[in-house]
Amino acid sequence: MPRRTKWMISLAVLFVAAVELPALVWFCGLLYALEHAGETETRATDCGKAMTAIGWKLPPRTDRQQCSEIHDPLFPSRWEGTFRAPRSEVAGWIETRPAPRYPQQQAGDGPVADPNGLHLNLSYPRSPNFGNGGIDQVTVKAVWEGEDSAVITFETFDD
Repeated sequence: MPRRTKWMISLAVLFVAAVELPALVWFCGLLYALEHAGETETRATDCGKAMTAIGWKLPPRTDRQQCSEIHDPLFPSRWEGTFRAPRSEVAGWIETRPAPRYPQQQAGDGPVADPNGLHLNLSYPRSPNFGNGGIDQVTVKAVWEGEDSAVITFETFDD
């Protein structure tokens, strides 16, 4: 086979691969998504691990921890849980929340206090790179349980 013909065949194969490969990858991703749809699994996990996964730290003195990871093979894990902490430490702990991903945007105005406790909703801007996102929203509720204790619940969401 002449050298020019080999070069033309190589160029044609490269062109077909460059044009058709993205469609093939997209189609395979769609098949994977359809095959694994609805495979969400809730797993019990350590609350310290859940807090670390969302960029927070567990308050130092907690008890009765019950946390879960909501695992889905197609999306980042979500986290939820409940634990108790000393009431006097809750406001300070909430103030240690992580900064937003982008300095020019704010994560939230701070906790809202009412006679029953504190509530905080945070929104973190979505990452511009697919797959780097993760947690986009966190909801934290601290409900006073007497004068000394608070029940804290949290839940994360990925938009």
